[in-house]
Amino acid sequence: MLDHLKFKQKRHNLQVNLAQLKVLCAELYQKYCPRYISQRRNTTNSRVSDVQILALLCLQVITQMHSQRKFFAWAQTFIPHQLNIERSRFNRRAQRLLPVVMAMRQGLTRDYAQTGQFAIIDSLPNPLCQKVRNKRAKVFRGIADLGYNATKDMYFYGFKTHFETSLSGYILNYTVTEASKHDTQAASTLIAGCPCPFVLADVGYVGQPLQEDFGELGYELWTPYRSNMKGAKQHNVPALKDLRRTIESRFSILVEDYGIEKNLTRSVVGFWLKIELTVFIYN
Repeated sequence: MLDHLKFKQKRHNLQVNLAQLKVLCAELYQKYCPRYISQRRNTTNSRVSDVQILALLCLQVITQMHSQRKFFAWAQTFIPHQLNIERSRFNRRAQRLLPVVMAMRQGLTRDYAQTGQFAIIDSLPNPLCQKVRNKRAKVFRGIADLGYNATKDMYFYGFKTHFETSLSGYILNYTVTEASKHDTQAASTLIAGCPCPFVLADVGYVGQPLQEDFGELGYELWTPYRSNMKGAKQHNVPALKDLRRTIESRFSILVEDYGIEKNLTRSVVGFWLKIELTVFIYN
């Protein structure tokens, strides 16, 4: 049957993927995990280790299961020997591993990221509800708010994630703000500590004040001019515009392959953990 030309059986390597994730997480956990977590009391008596939970969380991101309840039920069906704890306990253990995921991601960036001379900054929306519920949504009230995304021409309620990437697409840093915060207001915080002296951005970052702020921090910011601005033809170098579009391709991967825009968590720690895991797996 496998010899038939039209045989298109969808195969999965679930056990292989999970085993590989365990090996990777074990190595990074041993290298980057803070001591106050790895050497806490009674850690050897846990029925499910931190490495095992990290591997399962990474598997959840890879399989694009946005609901932890759905993923837990799915895992109990297909890999029951990997989950010897209740779902509520699994959720608490997962949220407590947020510092570990952050340390692993930052350690990988510090030790292995190939930065080069150019960095690219941009943002994408994280809506928390459908458009019709923008003014009635209560989740994260007081933290999230209403914002506008010019690329998709839509208003949304939620957050906005600002990214800083290298030319190769490696995510060097990110920050999350309320949806109404303009990209220029988060740019200085986002770029702090960037190893690249030149920063590329889109027309949303155009402005002399931001140019001066970046200059004081030791960076040179380049943004394309709008078509009706003076000197736009001479300033808008096609090669730099093509380099800047690299981040848009990376956003497409983050959205389509990892579902970074769709976050069903209803706690700050859970939301943060989803973003951290997505960036960690992507890198």
